[in-house]
Amino acid sequence: MAVFLKAADFLLALAKLLTILIMTAMVLSVLIGIFFRFVIPVPMAWPPEAARFLMVAVTMIASSIAIRQMDHVGITFIVDTLPMRLRGVIYIVGNLLIAAFLVIFIWYSWRMTIEMGPRQISSSLGMNMAVAYVAMPLGGLMMLVQTIAVSIEGWRRAIRQQSPFVPPTLVS
Repeated sequence: MAVFLKAADFLLALAKLLTILIMTAMVLSVLIGIFFRFVIPVPMAWPPEAARFLMVAVTMIASSIAIRQMDHVGITFIVDTLPMRLRGVIYIVGNLLIAAFLVIFIWYSWRMTIEMGPRQISSSLGMNMAVAYVAMPLGGLMMLVQTIAVSIEGWRRAIRQQSPFVPPTLVS
């Protein structure tokens, strides 16, 4: 399990780096589009399309960061009234449902990437759409790994009689 958590930590660091790089590329794309549309009145077609593809990619990859750092919205005021063991069970069941969804999502997004992507070309960038589509199964896989990692960490907190819903940085 320690090896898995180390791999999840590595993927978390990779996701953070990719998020920074993709956000930088997205901002540059938007700024180039604005410059050519309003400063030099010769609008270009590719910057908005590139920004859209990059926005999807950053959403998919950064979601794995939010999962691992437990930054997604969670309403636990009812669960917090339950005994600690039951909280742990509810936490694991919820994460199992999330993992099941992610497995299905990865499967179908991968199929779309390899079956439809190579047959489509983006309108203004002229690139193979598999390049744009690959962010979905990649992000889904990163989210699945982080969901498993937070499940392990949450169960460990529940065994120590701490709430599994509270990130370790907030546990006193």
